[in-house]
Amino acid sequence: MHRFLHPGNTSFRRPSFLFSTAVLVGIMLLYSLSGALLMMVIPGGLAAGYDVTRYSHEMVVAMRLAQVAGQVLVLALPVLLLVRMHAGSRGLFSRRSFAFLGITEAVPRPQILFAVLGMLSLQPLLHSITELQDLFLWPALGPAGREVLESRRIMDELIVKLAGIGSFSEALEVAGVLALTPACCEELLFRGYLQQNCSRALSPAGSVFFTGFVFAVFHLSAANLVPLALLGWYIGYIFMKSSNLVVPFSVHLLNNLLALVFLHATDVFAAVFRERVVFSFWWWVAVTAGLLLFVFFMRRFRAACS
Repeated sequence: MHRFLHPGNTSFRRPSFLFSTAVLVGIMLLYSLSGALLMMVIPGGLAAGYDVTRYSHEMVVAMRLAQVAGQVLVLALPVLLLVRMHAGSRGLFSRRSFAFLGITEAVPRPQILFAVLGMLSLQPLLHSITELQDLFLWPALGPAGREVLESRRIMDELIVKLAGIGSFSEALEVAGVLALTPACCEELLFRGYLQQNCSRALSPAGSVFFTGFVFAVFHLSAANLVPLALLGWYIGYIFMKSSNLVVPFSVHLLNNLLALVFLHATDVFAAVFRERVVFSFWWWVAVTAGLLLFVFFMRRFRAACS
């Protein structure tokens, strides 16, 4: 099957590390500002603040629309405009622009399969890190740790409200807002644009490390910084090996959908696990098994990339 130009094609005039970093800082500041303006745009938003008990259904729908608009207009659109300039394309969705971002016509199904399975096998470890931080790290930090947990609590309540599902059509809406749109827009920015451009000044591993860390910081959650950084490094690694943005996008999308499933199954898990799972022997057997499976899936993934 015909493929677009390889992302590393030397015919592209990729921007410098300094320029790419400046773009990143500008987009992150603009995105933070758009989040602050969000409550001003939504009727009743300023009065409600972060008290989710005061959010009406109309407010929640408006916030979902604003979330999608913010991601598309502040994250994806600037990247597409910049890529058009860098690649010398005439359109935002030209073949040359897609090639610059690492988007090809071919869908590498084996790579996607093993990359997704690798992500799934990491979930027990990522959950364990979160649990251990809650048990030991944040209490040890005193007031600062309590502030971190309080910030996460507020954010979790907001996400639960946005993820509320009352019908099948609303389930599709929530999946589009909280899973599909972030996966698409964030991968365009962090992997398609930033990681590839940074590889000019950094080693491939260095660009993965830098982009993954910035990806974690972007989500503005100190409580989830370590798990998000690990996830960002993993997604960056599979993009480095596959050179196809469809692969990290698929992993990112499935990870977001999995998070939504866990979010709606919280009560079920709470009933089954009456104490923290990190105190259970079988849980660490599951973590070990997950890591062994991760090694196996990564071997198969690398073979599929060769």
